[in-house]
Amino acid sequence: MIASLTPFSALDFPSRLSCIVWFAKCNLRCQYCYNTEIVECKKFIPTQKVFEFLQSRVGLLDGVVLSGGECTLWGEKLIEFAKEVKKLGFALKLDSNATSPKILLALLEESLLDYVALDYKSPKGKYQQICRVAKEYGAEFKLCVEILQKFKVKYEIRTTYHSELITPCEIMQMQEELRGLGYEGKYYIQGFVGDKATFGGLGKSDNESIKNLEGITYRG
Repeated sequence: MIASLTPFSALDFPSRLSCIVWFAKCNLRCQYCYNTEIVECKKFIPTQKVFEFLQSRVGLLDGVVLSGGECTLWGEKLIEFAKEVKKLGFALKLDSNATSPKILLALLEESLLDYVALDYKSPKGKYQQICRVAKEYGAEFKLCVEILQKFKVKYEIRTTYHSELITPCEIMQMQEELRGLGYEGKYYIQGFVGDKATFGGLGKSDNESIKNLEGITYRG
């Protein structure tokens, strides 16, 4: 279930010092994915070892980030894991590709999440090309946004940009769609770095063309 553990991060959970728990497997194969070794992981870290680490960090860390891969694929196992983490007093952040609104809803109904980062993967009509899957997940993404708005949990929406896959014009269209859904937060654009092997074997991205787009917040 758990592929890896990053013991410390000051960047991944806003306003909190955290660790990152990387859950194995994913239902997408995004061309720009830089966590291929986590997605295809076959050797897991024992969950007990992770909790031993967390117990040693009580009072030293503020939060735990649930990431991947796609952690919501683990369903009830993820929910039970989150419950045990909360018992230790940590705040929880979920990183998700927004394809599992049912699990997101279950986590929120149990009051387990303090922050959520949703990936907005693709403009209309490009999901299959970018994520290399047989279906579009636009409806699931919209439902995830609606669920988050209902529960009023802090959340952000982000898109990974590669100039061979998405145009600046499409980024602006995606931003307009988010506003149409009632999203009022910052729209983060993560420029593809290309320092690791990916599923798509992509080359360098021209990120300069989006750094100054109106209304977006660029992350290198």
